[in-house]
Amino acid sequence: MSERRWQLTPHSPTALQIAADARLSSTDYLDDQVWEVVLGQAESPALALQTRYGGRVGLASLVPMWLVDRRPVYQHQAYAAPPVVTQFAPGYVRLEGKITPTISLRAEYWAIESHVVGGRFTVKNTSASALPEFALDLVGFAAASGKEIRLNVVARPEGGHALSLGNLPRLQPIVLLENGSASPDSTSKLNVKLPLPARGQTVIRFVHAGLTDANASLGLAQKLLTDNWTPALRKVASGLNEIPQIETGDFALNAAIAFSYHHLVQSFLKPTASLPYASFVETRQPEHGFSPRGDGTDHPRSWRGQTPTTAYLTALAIAPVQPKWAWGVLKNYLAIQRPDGWIDWRPGLAGQKQGLLSLPLLARLAWGLYQYTDDSAALRDVYPKLGLFFERWFASELDADQDGFPEWQSELQTGYPFFPTFAQGLPWGQNADIRAVETPDLLAYLLSEAVSLREIAYCIGDPAGEQHLTERITTLKAALDTLWNGERYTYRDRDTHATPVGRTLLENGRGDDEHFLAEQLVPPNRLIVQINGGVDTPKIGLYIDGVTSSGQKVREVADSTHFVWSTGRGTYTTKHAFQQVDRVHVEGLSRVFTVSVRTLDLTGFDINALLPLWSVEIAPERAARLVADLQAQFLRPNGVTMISTHDPRFDPQAAQGSAGVHPYWLTLIGEGLIETGHVDLATDLLQRLINAQVTVLTRDKRFYEFYHPDEPRGLGEPGSVKGIIPVHLLLRVLGVRIQSKKQVWTGGAYHWGKAVSVTQYGVTVTRSADGTHIEFASGNVVDLPPTAEWQQVLDEA
Repeated sequence: MSERRWQLTPHSPTALQIAADARLSSTDYLDDQVWEVVLGQAESPALALQTRYGGRVGLASLVPMWLVDRRPVYQHQAYAAPPVVTQFAPGYVRLEGKITPTISLRAEYWAIESHVVGGRFTVKNTSASALPEFALDLVGFAAASGKEIRLNVVARPEGGHALSLGNLPRLQPIVLLENGSASPDSTSKLNVKLPLPARGQTVIRFVHAGLTDANASLGLAQKLLTDNWTPALRKVASGLNEIPQIETGDFALNAAIAFSYHHLVQSFLKPTASLPYASFVETRQPEHGFSPRGDGTDHPRSWRGQTPTTAYLTALAIAPVQPKWAWGVLKNYLAIQRPDGWIDWRPGLAGQKQGLLSLPLLARLAWGLYQYTDDSAALRDVYPKLGLFFERWFASELDADQDGFPEWQSELQTGYPFFPTFAQGLPWGQNADIRAVETPDLLAYLLSEAVSLREIAYCIGDPAGEQHLTERITTLKAALDTLWNGERYTYRDRDTHATPVGRTLLENGRGDDEHFLAEQLVPPNRLIVQINGGVDTPKIGLYIDGVTSSGQKVREVADSTHFVWSTGRGTYTTKHAFQQVDRVHVEGLSRVFTVSVRTLDLTGFDINALLPLWSVEIAPERAARLVADLQAQFLRPNGVTMISTHDPRFDPQAAQGSAGVHPYWLTLIGEGLIETGHVDLATDLLQRLINAQVTVLTRDKRFYEFYHPDEPRGLGEPGSVKGIIPVHLLLRVLGVRIQSKKQVWTGGAYHWGKAVSVTQYGVTVTRSADGTHIEFASGNVVDLPPTAEWQQVLDEA
């Protein structure tokens, strides 16, 4: 494989899930079988290959048991040197150990395609004596619903036997062991005798095939056992050359970075009839990948399409490895674009849609991809559609007050529906309707899009487009200025343009009463009406009498369909801002229900108020204030949190409030810090997160969707590609971009501390406080001083 050799034990940071590499093999979005190599300890098997067949079983495993003079060796403690991981690549893991002091083992596991995994054991006898009494038992196990599944040995017409792992939902998996036969003492294993000559070796392979029919599984396994695996495994090895190899001087960190790339590549599946380019899933793990309906519409949340937040992280991270995939992620959005510019928020490989306009992030993504790939043809190709999408955000239905400042149409559009100001349906949230609020994050995204589109227009030679976008930037900057309260960016009411403080007007009033409030509201404000109680959603009519902000008497009427309901609670945000509230009455409620009325509070301080830092076009003095707020109110041991730690709803667990460290938002803040000259703080943010991730990976053998802000603990969904080390930000912080074996971009401020080297395409760039050292594949060497600016370096050899 690669020259890099690992020594990863059960106590090392590992994530040994293997899935078919879409660069090299076929994948199946409807039935993707992912396996995990498990290193045991003490009395557990030293080596096990496990899966859950996408959730069809609780566990299925294959364990090698070696018989040395009829003594079984399979437990960790029974090996002379238990296996350690010495190499891994997407879809592949190699381990080495010693069965006895004189019998060495090299075990290789390879996800050949979505339905097939193979293994190859190379056993070497280093002694001067032959071992005639040496054999292998490949032991199978499967269980579902807490009960063990009976396995069967099946006779093959041509001789020998196969192992059936059961008749599962739309799956009849078969295992073949080269020259394997039934074991006389068990129906759950295959046996093969392997006499070892003195100072000789033997190689034995197995194949597991999982198709819907047992005969088809057997036929596929037989075919693959007759194939020569060497050429395919050479391609697996050469694929490592495409992946940046990063050496930091910290073994555990090196492993965590390598596993981040491992899972990044494995997150991709080949295109389908619904999407023309490869796309990713967020958790390609043994428990996911099977669609019982057979059409993909019942996949879990993490498999239902490419969300723009994860697309941004994933496409920029994969761009140095597989540029076509990176551009393909973007082009998948454009492939489903409507003639009016609308792009759905979440296109999926099974044709899924979210029904919301995508986050305005795609032009920024395109410009970032161009920096990695230098692909001007791709940039020119996507530019018109990106411009149409950008303009779609200013359509009338997205800007209710027609002031040129659109509103989010759903919390889901933001990528994080848990900000306490909104958090509809959650008990700790205010439950405000985001459509009634103008927000700094949306303006930051739109401003970033406009700036990116202007850069693209300049790059491809569109002066008219450049001029139009300059005008848009001026307008958006002016709109963003209106959200500055003298200290920070704030939310404001869509219609009154005020940032009101909330207060309670009625707490748990009886549901069957009329409530005469007679409250004056200065400034005028919206009401949030909450109904609590009952089990079923009641059929109601809500009536609110009062005076609007314009001084007109009004009766606002709503029914059950206007409320957001969740578990005995319904909330409604009024369409009007009231300067006076006289009466609130809900018809159709019994005494089981209570009614509460509060005014809208838009003073909450969350990460959305910091996002203008990322949009590039803000005044330096305001950027400095945002950086100060970041350090004073958002910085925690593991990174940057989602809301101010001074907020009473701050909850490090992210269970009863909004907190957690999310790599996507940390990446945006990190990029903003780099753009505003704070590489040192961006480096610090990233190192905080990475330290937590390394600890979690060492303990749990998984990355997580997001992380606890103070403790080394993963939160959210395990195995999520959203929670790998944000390698795009890592390369930006390090100041290294290797575009080809002849071209490198590097330089700028360096604050990592220790020297770090990045190797890709045969080129190695080493950065330290002493400067930058570049070794090209040709042997040509270039050295840059520590003060060197960000620049392109070409191999002149």
